[in-house]
Formats: sequence, structure tokens, C-alpha cells
Amino acid sequence: TNKITGFDQFAYDGEDFIALDLERKTYTAAKQQAVLTKHKWDGANAALRMNYLTQICPDWL
Repeated sequence: TNKITGFDQFAYDGEDFIALDLERKTYTAAKQQAVLTKHKWDGANAALRMNYLTQICPDWL
């Protein structure tokens, strides 16, 4: 199929920090400290990051 599934998530010190929601194409901050990172990652380079995760990475597999 052409359906892409997967995840991109980050943790710090054993606790969830931020994770990508592929359906909404935005990051979800798991902690208040991740909100700044979420805004940065959802910003200008969001399209490049999404292309990398949904096109380039699957091609490598």
C-alpha cells in the first residue's frame, strides 16, 4: 500500500518530551518545556521535515 505509518518522538531523562502526529502534520508537546521546540519545529522547516519523514526515510527502507 501507499500508506505511511511510523513515529518520530523524543524523550529526555526517561520522560516523553515531544512527538510527531503524522495525520495532523504537527508536533505534540508532552511537557510544557517542549512548547518552544514544538513551535520551532512546526514553523518554517516543517514541510522539509515532513518530506524527510514521509518520503526519504521510507525510500531508504
